[in-house]
Amino acid sequence: MSSVLTFLHSFKDITFILGEFIGVLGVGIGLGVFTTIKRKNISLRWNSKKELKKQQSHSAIHETITELRVLVRSSRVVVFQYHNGGKFADGSSIQRFSITHESCSSGSPSMMIESQDSLLTRYMELVGLLEKQPNKIIRVSSLPECALRLSFDINNVVYFSVSPLKCRNMITPMGFVCCHWCNLVDLDDLLKEDISEDGISEVIEGNAKIINNHLNHNAN
Repeated sequence: MSSVLTFLHSFKDITFILGEFIGVLGVGIGLGVFTTIKRKNISLRWNSKKELKKQQSHSAIHETITELRVLVRSSRVVVFQYHNGGKFADGSSIQRFSITHESCSSGSPSMMIESQDSLLTRYMELVGLLEKQPNKIIRVSSLPECALRLSFDINNVVYFSVSPLKCRNMITPMGFVCCHWCNLVDLDDLLKEDISEDGISEVIEGNAKIINNHLNHNAN
């Protein structure tokens, strides 16, 4: 009889210990699940804020390029950004650029689809213009026969301007803003209103800086 009582007491103790262990385990699992959910909620909120910030920046850039297009009466204003398009056999980066934002006047076709992943080395004239003639109005016919001129001719661009965009250190190239004039009448009318080409260049430069700030803000 005593052995039976001893066994029952031992079983009761084991059951109690197991109960405590399961309880602790349950609390641990519960806390773990709660912590995971909390972290996910924080992560989702953070990602949501980040996405909202990006959307606001993209909207602000589109508003700025549209305003620029109207102010200088261009047919199209586009923002190109540089990116890595893979690697050559020697391991060096293949530099490319693509349109990320575009504003077109009525009747001016979009270049968004055709101007993706363009190889930078095919447009070295563009690199030179960004360094030597930023924000200036340039006649397409003044360019030598090259891929850049061909691209403008295909899209009926008669005059254009290019404005460099820099990363936050203001040294590393990030891309450029390009204004296209396909209708000479609009540009001629603007010049007839006693607005000089230098004045137009100042407007382009000022808006390019605003776009640059939005892009750098978006990169944070």
